Amino acid sequence: MANIFNTLFGSKFPKTEKYENEIKVLEKDFERFNSLENSEDVKRYYELDTLVHSGDFKQTVSKLKKERFKDTDAFKQYKKFKEHKRSSNVKRYIKLINKGKIEEAEELKATSEIQTFLELKKIVESSEFANQKAEMNDKKRFQKSKEWQLIEEFKSLSKSEDIIWYVKTKDHNSFKELGKWTLTFEDDFNGTKLDSSKWITGYFWGKALMNDNYVQANEQQFFKNENIELRDSCARIVSRNEECEGKIWDTKFGFIPKKFEFTSGLISTGQSFRQQFGRFEAKIKYSHTAPAAHTFWLLSEKMTPQVNIIKSPQAGKNKFEAGNFWSNGNEINQKIEKLKIPGSPDNFFIYTLDWAKDKLEWKINGVTVYQQTSNIPQTPMYLTLSTHFTDAPKAEKLPISMDIDWVRCYQQN
Repeated sequence: MANIFNTLFGSKFPKTEKYENEIKVLEKDFERFNSLENSEDVKRYYELDTLVHSGDFKQTVSKLKKERFKDTDAFKQYKKFKEHKRSSNVKRYIKLINKGKIEEAEELKATSEIQTFLELKKIVESSEFANQKAEMNDKKRFQKSKEWQLIEEFKSLSKSEDIIWYVKTKDHNSFKELGKWTLTFEDDFNGTKLDSSKWITGYFWGKALMNDNYVQANEQQFFKNENIELRDSCARIVSRNEECEGKIWDTKFGFIPKKFEFTSGLISTGQSFRQQFGRFEAKIKYSHTAPAAHTFWLLSEKMTPQVNIIKSPQAGKNKFEAGNFWSNGNEINQKIEKLKIPGSPDNFFIYTLDWAKDKLEWKINGVTVYQQTSNIPQTPMYLTLSTHFTDAPKAEKLPISMDIDWVRCYQQN
């Protein structure tokens, strides 16, 4: 889908609102296109289009327009009848019949000439012959034909606004790229509270093992449900300067209690949705202050693989980090690239990861900003969005927030 918009907007970054509106229009048109494609009107249009433009049909129409009674076999029989009627034997036969000389007439009737005459007479005096003659000489013969009706039906369909739009759209193949993708996950955060059938508000293993939250030992904040707000059709992760108690995960001692001076939030699809390969994107803005890490990332069952679609770095307000993490034995490897945001992160941008078997491709508003082609994850992963601190922030810099307008995932067909 983004390739279409690269074509639309060139190599420059489109404005988020314009880009998103283009997507919405295209998706709406795609829905209309699919609806029309399966409609009886479109099927009938193409059926008639094939028929009325066929050679046989055109020949039939030409005959209906040009052919008259004089061009038919029936007219040839009529001419033969007239010729026979002028012969002396036929005249004599008719005279004998008119005078009532039946015996003499019967003798003459036995000849082949009279037999042919009588057969032709029977034909030309039949109702079928009269009807054919009347039909063939009718100046409105074509307008009364089924072929004319089919042509008129085709013309009517050809003038339909839906058919005109469908044919034009089909010829331009506008949805070639869009049609490759199927929506597999979506949340627009339009409700009054977070959808618990889609999201959990903490690390997956905390919910799975003890139905509680925890953070890593090096994190300075604790994740609280109250720090996830739904406002203005957005999910807002708020980071605050407030004391609380929670748990950390210590590799030696396990889950242990700790007091925290800062709180934040995390939402994850670890219990509801995982996908291997596809498109993962979200519309995000955030207020940045060092050392906050606003992150949209993919996680797997273990510590790796992990992919950061966007992570705000400790330094550089208008930058973000794209990262890929993988294991090599007991060693965790990473490849991180610092990239520029085309504007302020205080404004919404659409951040996308296209994950194929042999490539990771990062995009902002549909424009590719970075790619990796080695150590590509090959296992299903789930979505996580969070804000955390590995160093203590300055209290006066808080609160800060990350707003998520929507999240969508697609699988390539």
